[in-house]
Amino acid sequence: MEVIEFQSVVEGDTIRVPEQYKQFLTKMVRVRIMPMGNGKIKSARRPGPGMLTPDDFSALRIDTTGWKFDREEANERR
Repeated sequence: MEVIEFQSVVEGDTIRVPEQYKQFLTKMVRVRIMPMGNGKIKSARRPGPGMLTPDDFSALRIDTTGWKFDREEANERR
């Protein structure tokens, strides 16, 4: 498999392909988009069903003060 790499500006939903790679436009291609600069991708509000936002990855916090936990007892329950 031949792999090419180039830099381009995304304009709306269009990515400009340099002239020397136009021959690939007649073939099926895989596209990966990697933002340049700080490397962070800005995420929008949930645009559609199943889309994830940074809020989906927040930490779960449970106050365990006063809980009794015995590892041996927990292993016996399996």
